[in-house]
Amino acid sequence: MTGGKDEMAPRILPAEVDWEDGAPRARAFGDVYFSGHGPAEAAHVFMNGNDLPRRFAKGGRFAIGELGFGSGLNVLMSWALWRETDKPAGARLRVFSVEAWPLSAQDMARAHAAWPALAELSARLRALLPPPVAGFHRLDLDGDVALTLAYGEAGAMLARAEGEIDAWFFDGFAPSKNPEMWRAALFREAARLSKPGATFATFTVAGAVRRRLAEAGFAHEKRPGFGRKKEMLAGRLDAPTVARSKRAPWFQSVNGARLDPGARVAVIGGGIAGASMARAAQRAGLVPVIFEAEALAAGASGNPAGLVMPRLDLDAGPAARFFLAAYLYAIRVLNDLADASDAGMGEEERPIYLPCGVLLGAKDAADKDRLERIAQSGLLPPDWLKREADGLFLPQAGVIDPRRLVEALAGAAPVVRARARRLVRDGAAIAVETDGGLHEGFAAAVLANGADALRFVEARGLPLTRVAGQIDWFPDVAPPSGARACGAYAAPAPQGGLVIGATYERLGVGAAPSSSRRASEANIAALAAVAPAIARRLDPAAARPRASVRCQTPDRLPVAGPAPDLGFYGAAYDDLRAGARRAFPPGEALPRVYILAGLGSRGLVTAPLAAAMIAAEMTGEPAPVDHEIAEALHPARFFIRALRRARRMRKASAIRAAP
Repeated sequence: MTGGKDEMAPRILPAEVDWEDGAPRARAFGDVYFSGHGPAEAAHVFMNGNDLPRRFAKGGRFAIGELGFGSGLNVLMSWALWRETDKPAGARLRVFSVEAWPLSAQDMARAHAAWPALAELSARLRALLPPPVAGFHRLDLDGDVALTLAYGEAGAMLARAEGEIDAWFFDGFAPSKNPEMWRAALFREAARLSKPGATFATFTVAGAVRRRLAEAGFAHEKRPGFGRKKEMLAGRLDAPTVARSKRAPWFQSVNGARLDPGARVAVIGGGIAGASMARAAQRAGLVPVIFEAEALAAGASGNPAGLVMPRLDLDAGPAARFFLAAYLYAIRVLNDLADASDAGMGEEERPIYLPCGVLLGAKDAADKDRLERIAQSGLLPPDWLKREADGLFLPQAGVIDPRRLVEALAGAAPVVRARARRLVRDGAAIAVETDGGLHEGFAAAVLANGADALRFVEARGLPLTRVAGQIDWFPDVAPPSGARACGAYAAPAPQGGLVIGATYERLGVGAAPSSSRRASEANIAALAAVAPAIARRLDPAAARPRASVRCQTPDRLPVAGPAPDLGFYGAAYDDLRAGARRAFPPGEALPRVYILAGLGSRGLVTAPLAAAMIAAEMTGEPAPVDHEIAEALHPARFFIRALRRARRMRKASAIRAAP
């Protein structure tokens, strides 16, 4: 899976299994997923083999890497042990696991039925499992436990992974039956991702496995095995010998020491970006404080309704992978928030999220052909993407109440009601200067305030632009049962009635958005091309318009990552203009300053995953996306592109000047 622009991601096919004594047996490999004593064996080999009971009790952050997710047994056992262990406050468990042929939902449930003691955790895991879509999937199992599940060929997934692993579970099918899972290349990748002192455990003592582990730098020893297996292997990697990141040097961005649990993070901005960052920080064991001059969701996040649907692309490039992963993650987050909200909701209240489904229509023949190719591509499975006469139907998509969403994402994070003016550094600490004074004691800061980030020196140089958009709410118009989208959209509003939108209008520096009758008429006219029957019922005089500002980038991708030190970049990488090919140093970032901006019109979908990416950068936990996506969203990408563009222009000029 190379991720080229014109190729589609490989389809993820469910494992074909037979059943033997209550356990699934993979037909392709002729091996069982677990024995009748699965939990006991997992505890002996992987929990005790990695000394997890003692290490979990130390607290802090702990990351597990696993080759072979299978039935999820090892993840469930690790999660159960983590819950049972008395730990210091702020401890966090992260798991990164790889699987090429996931069990179907039915087979997974049948396998889990064998472990009644794990019933609560297994039910939660099954509820969160992603559809069979290639790539990385972040699952928030608990408030302090998260799983990044990578669907795809193990070598490709490991090569794209980032993070700092404390313990490895090597648990593929037996080497004699599935030798691909025990290749030397996989152990080298595991070594790359390992912290110094990382441990491993595995059930096999095959000679080829021992040699390859040793070649990758893992010391190992035989230990008593479980049941009929007389021996197992365990060991450690004291000194990784390979570079940890595979990003291009300018996207590695050395940004200071990792944040410890309990570290305070200043989040500048109280819209969807800032609230998503607050949630991601809290889940990472950090303590966010939001700075917002107005109320939460005062900008575009305060619209009466917002559409949650994916951007679907016919390629497997990083942008396409990001938008699809962001949608799947957003649906999981929304379901979690909806469950928590519904539990305390009165009868008169409406839910945060209405999964009414979205019908994606076509504007012309070319668009219709594109939708047809998407339907045939297997980009999403049939229960997530259905072909209909009028277009493609997305059953899990729907409509959100943005203001309530922002409040739910922000959670218990305190909000400082003041306009942040600048960041002030005092040694390793950061202070936020506001209209009301100086707020000190932060270990890191995130600029999550849209185009207003350009008021801060740390974000200057980013090509962020301001775009005004107006939506129109018709509270007295009966909406369709589901949403329709085709450029323009019409959707049921959470408060009742119909919402349509949205206009796009470039805003100059300092200009404020304003609603207008003309924009209402434009929204109705655009809707007429998509849903004429709905548009005919709308009177612009009855609309309740709302105009707000979106922040977007030239490539329509968010900015998510460490703020680059452009002084360093200019000196270190200037000879990219001349096409230099040499060993460049890693980029340097402004210490512990991050940027989450440029979400455009898709922030409700993209902000949660982009924020989780930044939290992983802050803490060193396994990244929720692959490293190519991290490069695609990196704040330094525009600077590097400008250098390379100067090289192309220089080359073109030389060609024109040639006799």
